[in-house]
Amino acid sequence: MKKKTLSFFIGVFLSAALLAGCNGKDTTGTSGRGTYGGTVDPATEPESTGPDTPGGNDPAPTQVANDTVYVDNVADLIEAIKPDAKIVVKPGDYNISEYIQDVWDTDPALWNKHHDHAEIREVYDGVELVIRDVEGLSIRGESDNCADAELVAEPRYAAVMTFDACDKLLLSGLTMGHTDRGDCWGSVIELVSCDGVILDNMDLYGCGVIGINLDHCSDFLRCSDVTIRECSQGPLGCTNSRGEWKFYNCKLIDSLSGGFFSETPGLSLYFEDCTFGDRETENFMFRDDTTVKNCTWGDPYSYPDYGNSDPVEYHRNDLSMTTFDENLLTYSGWHGFEVLNDVTGETGDNGKWINFYLDGSGSLHDAGVESTFTWKMDGDQSAVITMDQGSEQYSVTLYVDQTEQTAPLFIELSDGSNNGNEMLFYQDM
Repeated sequence: MKKKTLSFFIGVFLSAALLAGCNGKDTTGTSGRGTYGGTVDPATEPESTGPDTPGGNDPAPTQVANDTVYVDNVADLIEAIKPDAKIVVKPGDYNISEYIQDVWDTDPALWNKHHDHAEIREVYDGVELVIRDVEGLSIRGESDNCADAELVAEPRYAAVMTFDACDKLLLSGLTMGHTDRGDCWGSVIELVSCDGVILDNMDLYGCGVIGINLDHCSDFLRCSDVTIRECSQGPLGCTNSRGEWKFYNCKLIDSLSGGFFSETPGLSLYFEDCTFGDRETENFMFRDDTTVKNCTWGDPYSYPDYGNSDPVEYHRNDLSMTTFDENLLTYSGWHGFEVLNDVTGETGDNGKWINFYLDGSGSLHDAGVESTFTWKMDGDQSAVITMDQGSEQYSVTLYVDQTEQTAPLFIELSDGSNNGNEMLFYQDM
């Protein structure tokens, strides 16, 4: 029997990079679209007091009279990060992972201790950069062509850049993505608890699972002349966020799905003069919270009925329990299934779905009914779920077929009663 392949989760090697939208003119401040509150251009805000003293032995970034900092390497870029910093990235290729992996291999605790607004943290297959607690930060490419300055990450589970509690953030004139185009579980840009974000003249490409993912954000997101393409789950993701997201002259194209939106009361989307691909059309054309003007749509894509065609095979004797961490559980949802035949491994979709979130919350969907829970790791081979209603507890263990690199991951939820009522879920790799 064929093993089930989900376009929602699996990345594919895609066509050559599309750079449409990279050479758009800077529209920041035009018609109030790219300004904070429609009046203040971040490029003309009051000057900051200058960059922090760089840590370690890294040379100081180039500083000019108006306190704008020009950088031509990853170390200088990170060292220049502070509230109200105006960082200009010179043309070139910037592999963030190479630099931060070297730091991680040396003394990451010491490095993190000496950086108030940047942190290097471990993910499942490497490390990623987190920028946090900065207001008024601006990072812009020096060239009008966003293809001239490209920032990349190597680990599949790492976001290219994560911003945590960064209000009034401006990113402009940059290309960002992952070095490999296969499966990815990290977003291109991850925004956590950020209020008031502007993206202008950007090219964000997959295999990032999501182009721009917002988690517990409010206020507004403004995107102008931004291309988001070739992402495995879609251009946009939203969890527990609200506010106005407005897009002008943007392209949301060639992704494998339309994105995901969870717990979004108070969210409104506005698209003007934007272009959507087929799968993006299927998502955004029919959302009740979306307003569109002068947009171009692809042909609505009909997703397969995953519950009835080519279900995953489950051979318990071929599986081994393995270690895992928070990132592996949270980067994607898990499909519920039941075993129909122990000999052939035949399974069937049971209508269940479970999500784990990094803040320790989660949700279990069963026949259209959502139940929420809290969870925490219990060592490196298990986690514990506590349901919000009823306080039932389940242990979570993860299994993998070591003989097949493309096989799904499986998790088992057990209440410890050994009554055969364990819940099984899988996630495609």
